[in-house]
Amino acid sequence: MIYLSQEVLSQPDAIAMSSTPQNLGNSPITVADNQVVSDATLHILLAAMRVMSRSVGILHIETAYHRWQVLLKGGGLVLIEEEGQIISTLVRKYAGKGLQFSRIPDWEKKQANRPFCFPFVTQVYRRYPDHTKQVLREIILESLLALHLEDKFSFVWQPINDLAIDLPSLQLALLEGNASGEAKQWQQFQCVKHPYQQVQLLDAANLLARVGNDNFPLFAKVTTGQHRISEIADSFKQPLFRTALLLDKLAQKKIVSILPLADRQSAEKLGESGGINLPSAPNAGSLEPKIFVVDDSPVLLRQFRQLLSGWGYQVSLTDNSEQATDLIVAYEPNVVFIDINMPGLSGFELIKQIRRQPQLASLPLVLVTAENSMTNSFRARWASCRFIAKPRTSDETEKFRDELRAMLREVAPLSTDSLV
Repeated sequence: MIYLSQEVLSQPDAIAMSSTPQNLGNSPITVADNQVVSDATLHILLAAMRVMSRSVGILHIETAYHRWQVLLKGGGLVLIEEEGQIISTLVRKYAGKGLQFSRIPDWEKKQANRPFCFPFVTQVYRRYPDHTKQVLREIILESLLALHLEDKFSFVWQPINDLAIDLPSLQLALLEGNASGEAKQWQQFQCVKHPYQQVQLLDAANLLARVGNDNFPLFAKVTTGQHRISEIADSFKQPLFRTALLLDKLAQKKIVSILPLADRQSAEKLGESGGINLPSAPNAGSLEPKIFVVDDSPVLLRQFRQLLSGWGYQVSLTDNSEQATDLIVAYEPNVVFIDINMPGLSGFELIKQIRRQPQLASLPLVLVTAENSMTNSFRARWASCRFIAKPRTSDETEKFRDELRAMLREVAPLSTDSLV
């Protein structure tokens, strides 16, 4: 049980809403362990975090765009991990300190009510304490900045009584002050609104004139719509604010576009309707290649959308193979990815239907399946299609991304592909 007094809240109209909505007005706020608090302001969240940090536990935080797990202990903050990003963020931050890892632990075997990066970070900390302190501090400050730049939060507190924590704890008050000060600076930007936004290059010639030949290849590589502003800062080994300031100026001059944050809840519902779905794009008249994906798996559709739109492609999706041909004709894509095993029309049946359309006769088609067999590969070639195998393990994911990117550079190159 946590108890938020008026002294802690220092806000007369503070309101928190649990699963049973209740306007608490000027009353103190009591939140039970594992109770969901929704529609909370940043002020309420930070006040709750200060009280919770007196114990040991995990604070699960959600916004419309992101999820975090925060490990609190002894009045301080030990870890923040963002869902779906902590692996790449840790590896990137450690690489910036000169530490490379030949293998990454099996992140899928996580324990309930634990930060799943905790065992790995603890192990590295014992060997490289100074590097780990720097890495964790950078991640924590970037995460707190991101929180300060969003407005509505839901959170759940889960205490932990059996976790031995050797990692350092950073004082929450100092972290809050740093994040609050930087957030005020970010709020002055015209185009950049959040460190997790991605950047799409629009005017390569103008960019080349501004950044020079030495920096242009790297800058072009990290402005393809798949890298966050925080990642770009790490790539250039410069402060996050300085990078954001530069990108804001470039965006004002229409040299780059700062892409809006993807709505997390909308992404989770992707594929439920079985209809066409267009991603957020820098502008409605984008000239980048169009990709169409047909698969009955909402998870795969969501992953394809995030990956391909992140690279800069326009993407349309459907989980209804029987409607796919009509949607493809209407969308006029540059390439189509088709799952083999689907209800209704199978992948091979859909290919036959597509090839009967005169305007689609020469359209590049790619069969996608988890069954990486010689038979499927041969059948794909026989149908004048390309073939790519879905990754079945986490170790195969990077290989799949590389193969997919190489294939797309050949059949549907982006405008920036010739620059990187």
